[in-house]
Amino acid sequence: MSLLKQLLLSVTVAIIFILAGTLVFSIDGARQYLNTQLQAQSENAASSLALSLSQPANQDEITRELLIAALFDSGQFRAISLMGTDGQPMVERGSAVSTGAGMAPAWFSKLLPLVTPAATRQVSDGWKQVGTLTVTSDDLTARDSLWRSSLRVFTLVVGAGLLWALFAVLLIRWLKRALKSEITEQVRAIAEGGQSAPAPGRSSVAELAQATRMIHDVRERVRATAQEQNARIESLRLEVNQDPVTGLANRKYFLNELRRVLKGSPETPPKGGHVLLFRQRDLIGINATMRHNEVDQWLLSVGQGVSRAMEGFPAMHGQLARLNGSDFILLMPGAVGPEASGLVQQVRQVLDVLRVRMVDGRLCRWSLSLTDYTPDCDVSSILSRLDHGLMRAESAGQDEVEYISYADSDFGKKSVGTGEAAWRGLLDDALLKNRLELSIQPAMYGNGGIVAERYEASLALRDDDGGLLSAYLFMPAAVRLGLSADCDLRAIELGLAWLDDNKGDLIIKISLPSLLQPHFLPEMKRRLGGLLSQPDQIRRLLLEIDAHGLVAYGAEVQEFCHQVVQAGARSGLRRMAQQPDALMHLHLAPFTYVKLGGDVVTNLLHSPGARKLAAAIAETAIELDMKVYVDDVPGNDAKVMLQGYGALPRM
Repeated sequence: MSLLKQLLLSVTVAIIFILAGTLVFSIDGARQYLNTQLQAQSENAASSLALSLSQPANQDEITRELLIAALFDSGQFRAISLMGTDGQPMVERGSAVSTGAGMAPAWFSKLLPLVTPAATRQVSDGWKQVGTLTVTSDDLTARDSLWRSSLRVFTLVVGAGLLWALFAVLLIRWLKRALKSEITEQVRAIAEGGQSAPAPGRSSVAELAQATRMIHDVRERVRATAQEQNARIESLRLEVNQDPVTGLANRKYFLNELRRVLKGSPETPPKGGHVLLFRQRDLIGINATMRHNEVDQWLLSVGQGVSRAMEGFPAMHGQLARLNGSDFILLMPGAVGPEASGLVQQVRQVLDVLRVRMVDGRLCRWSLSLTDYTPDCDVSSILSRLDHGLMRAESAGQDEVEYISYADSDFGKKSVGTGEAAWRGLLDDALLKNRLELSIQPAMYGNGGIVAERYEASLALRDDDGGLLSAYLFMPAAVRLGLSADCDLRAIELGLAWLDDNKGDLIIKISLPSLLQPHFLPEMKRRLGGLLSQPDQIRRLLLEIDAHGLVAYGAEVQEFCHQVVQAGARSGLRRMAQQPDALMHLHLAPFTYVKLGGDVVTNLLHSPGARKLAAAIAETAIELDMKVYVDDVPGNDAKVMLQGYGALPRM
């Protein structure tokens, strides 16, 4: 609504209130005046009649009736009565009350009732009391008078309102014409740019003269700065697509670029490639360690370092962007596997060099996720795979690149939605309805006459279709949502139930993020305490932790192991070969065994370094009275070599 209409509306509302108030007060004043007149009429008539009835000549009954009848027949009174001293009526005249009689309608009489006062006087015969005279006025004439007065006032008020409405309409039209002639032409000249504005002449509205001159001056200034503004618009267009801290492309620009690459163009048909997403997991800790400007400078150096690494692959035409505070993404269009792996390796080296030490003495951590794409992919599926890879990397607790292939059948078939909302709903439902299960596989390890038979359990989730979703898929999401501890506690409960019905040792894997949740250790101790009366069964339970935790979360892992031992169960360490730094901390926790596997074992026959590392791990573990189990043994020669180290290869 325009300012003019608002002003007129407010004035109109004020006038309506004034006119309505005038109408109400006028009618009410007339009503009060008529009430006063009726009261005076009743009082005067009662005084006159009482005086007449008190005369000695008027003491007989017939005379009294004649006097009272004469006054009543005048039509101005509703009732006249003379009551004796004994309370009995001596003379009485009256008429029925009729609100619809006269000119005034019945609804008006009910809305604005008049008071019909009754006046009383004493009648005497000399010193002798004769009775009490009561006179009540009739308000019919007064009501008709009030009705006529109200009609006149209402007609006057409505007429005044219509005149104001007509005046307001004419005023708006006049002001619009004045604004159009004084203002609109000048503003149109500004909008048309190159055309000259009409020179401001004598204004027909004095109040608009100054505004007209100012508009003319503004137009001249706008024309003088037009080229400067066009240059600034071009500069802002670039800034909108850039991250203000690092100068890299922002999320919006990157997603548009990814859509363009997937769609292709007549000059460059669409083709496949790779996308790398890397996240700084400890950005909050970095902000607590460094000042804000130092953090910004560090983020800038990350972007510059990765950009320099990309310069070694000019044919790739990669695109680096910052998605949000902690996430960076690298698009490698047309990059085949070896070429993409080379750039990813360079990026990892840059990120390792740029790691900063936080308040607790630990170096900040990066999580990396890599996926490939084809022209058939869409943006949401690519980002979903990358997000899933990051969750897996965070769950594993190490900085290896998690690769999620587009052709990965497990991911394509089993993923029920990598969005956090979908995962939370699925996991909350599984925990609430006990839809988590253990998938148990036997494993045998041997060295000469020593054979160890164990059962390895992995958590699984039964979905709505009855299929099983492996922990490899849903545990990364559980870690992200803070539900890993609840899942691991449920796995311990299922393992204890299995031990009640079966023989042999049972191994349950515990995720590192669960140890960092404050309720995990007390709840684990409470669940393990339920079997303290059966030490043989609790002793067959082994809880396995990743070796990375011994380096990154030494205190938490040590406390975990001590509580497991106190409860009567045992603990183990997996992925020892992938985390050789854990060897220096192996003596700090009471592990029952360590487990080797991966590239160190598969390259045992061809790599002197792998042999020395495996021998050092085995020697240290055996010295600490820990067994050494080995997976991924490539052949019999490697098995014999490992047995020579004192390890137990998988049979």
